[in-house]
Amino acid sequence: MGLLLLSCSTSANSEKYSKEGLKVMIQTDFEGVTGVVNFDEIYPGHIHFDRNCEILTREINAAVEGAFAAGAVEVIVRDGHAGNINVNPVLLDKRAKLTRGRLPGTPHTMVLGIDSTFDALLFIGAHARAGVENGTLSHTMSLKVLDFSINDKPLFEAAYNALYAGQFGVPSVFLAGDDAACREAIENFGDIETVTTKYSFGRTCATSKSPEIVYAEIRTGVERALKNLNKAKIFTMEKPYRMEVKVKGEEPGSVEIYSHTSDTLEVVMKKFWEKL
Repeated sequence: MGLLLLSCSTSANSEKYSKEGLKVMIQTDFEGVTGVVNFDEIYPGHIHFDRNCEILTREINAAVEGAFAAGAVEVIVRDGHAGNINVNPVLLDKRAKLTRGRLPGTPHTMVLGIDSTFDALLFIGAHARAGVENGTLSHTMSLKVLDFSINDKPLFEAAYNALYAGQFGVPSVFLAGDDAACREAIENFGDIETVTTKYSFGRTCATSKSPEIVYAEIRTGVERALKNLNKAKIFTMEKPYRMEVKVKGEEPGSVEIYSHTSDTLEVVMKKFWEKL
């Protein structure tokens, strides 16, 4: 039940990546955006919510620019945070398409629509997994989750989504987020392009880069990642898939542990979401 990183340089994939133009999904979260250090400031009603939505959208725009500079012909942005209404559609680069809102009962909601027609998956606003104390706003899908793994491999949200995309042969090639998220990206995906948006001192404290610096680095990093797509790796695991999740129990200080095994990845992913 080991972890696999499959190269995209097989004959079948070489043909895929030599075609005219690329189709790319940009999966967005919010906690890893530069300047963000508190949970309440990334939800409607906070005085800085609209400002932070603009910064998020401009980070995405930088990724869109880099993607088109590398030869993309179609870019889908999946707004993946909370109610999925964080990306400002008025400010979003007009060349991108935007997927917003929730589809109940969909465990792969953060990469909704991903399939074998996509050439690459990119992450903006990523954060570290549950249990990482030196990671800004670290968690895994829910603050109830204390730990989550598949096949004994602890996964942060980007790896969870990359694993789902890997079923379709889609590699994860770029990630922007705090330094803890970037470390997890390299641990899971190998030699992936990353941009560090901020450096964490704890879960609610970080030193952030200027947004303008982050935008420039994202644009350059995305373009470089997509121009080297033939070197990308597909994140996957061997069957059967065994999911284990530890969540906070009903009683203060208590922990509940759930597990499920299946040969179908979507089945164990759905079992995980049922416990959130």
